[in-house]
Amino acid sequence: MLKKDYVALTPPMGWNSWDCYGPAITEADLLGNAEYMDKFLKEYGWKYIINDIQWSEPMAGTKGWDYNAFAELTLDEYGRQIPAVNRFPSAKGGAGFKPIADKIHAMGLKYVYLL
Repeated sequence: MLKKDYVALTPPMGWNSWDCYGPAITEADLLGNAEYMDKFLKEYGWKYIINDIQWSEPMAGTKGWDYNAFAELTLDEYGRQIPAVNRFPSAKGGAGFKPIADKIHAMGLKYVYLL
């Protein structure tokens, strides 16, 4: 038997970049949607901004929503994916997603990026 204190009253509520932009999301698009959520949806429980896959591929989304076969990814010196700076300019100089996360967290929202 489920007890009311062990069940969420609402599911986690958020926005996922894939649903609107597929692989073509940019920093401006991401922050624009976060600002909208902050202004119009946060008071109703919306709190997650999810930057979905392919953010390390500079050409993602330029040929539709399919994956670009054998695409060159943006990697650090250890082979880890880092944001493509042509799409996420605040990531330059090794900053990664911290500048974006800081802006989203300042709005009182949560930021998640997926590989």
